Amino acid sequence: MLNFVLRYCRQIIDGLTTPFVLSYRYRGLMWMLLRREIATRTSGTALGFIWPLVQPALQVLGFWFLFDVVYGMRLERGANFLSYLLTGMLPWLGLSEVLNRSANMFREFASVFRRTPFPIEILPVQLLCLPSVVYTAVLCLIAGLLFGALAVLKALVVIPLLMVWLLPLVLCCALLGLFLRDFAQGLPFILMLLLYCTPILYFPDMLPAAMRTWLWLNPFSDLMALIHAWLQGLALPLNSLWRLLGLWLLLLGPAWLLFRRSLPHVREVL
Repeated sequence: MLNFVLRYCRQIIDGLTTPFVLSYRYRGLMWMLLRREIATRTSGTALGFIWPLVQPALQVLGFWFLFDVVYGMRLERGANFLSYLLTGMLPWLGLSEVLNRSANMFREFASVFRRTPFPIEILPVQLLCLPSVVYTAVLCLIAGLLFGALAVLKALVVIPLLMVWLLPLVLCCALLGLFLRDFAQGLPFILMLLLYCTPILYFPDMLPAAMRTWLWLNPFSDLMALIHAWLQGLALPLNSLWRLLGLWLLLLGPAWLLFRRSLPHVREVL
């Protein structure tokens, strides 16, 4: 039993440290891939590198227009509904972007590593880099406008910590997207359902009373509760914190083990 626990802890440590250590070791390659990604997204556009920042800001603006202007939810639910909606929606957009891309991660970078030696372990970190910068910048702007200067400092850590928490899910989605192609097609629909099942577009107390007790089954509900409490300076819900940490520890070790053992077969599948 002790040996199993030690091996499990070793897998968790390896799963957390190895991708980031290799990313630092191959930082020149990481920077090249990042510039390649930015160029792919912005080449030939008038706004250029500003587009990655503008896109999530416009999405948040669209949700604000729908729920605040069209449906008048702020008048119905109170002035804090707008801050609740915006500070929850932006991390969710970052989360959705990362998970959707992770399902196609190996195919997206296949041209880079298929014919040459390449540290594939850095790809999950590569996926997290640009969203971390983009969504942190937009969240800091929104937090500053809604909650003041102190919230800007707090917002600096929200998206990076979210990305680290997503690491085991990124590893799982990458493997499922590689070996089960239908998964990549169905993942956007799954994330859309999760969006509606997570209290982002509505307060938790807007759910029927019989359904509120089931929110604890949804880890993303805990995630949103922590983000809202942190940015608004409220007491952190410790139950949500421990549940998220426990789920992360439960998933990271097996996800990393499967990821490492599947790497020899990646080129064969592609």
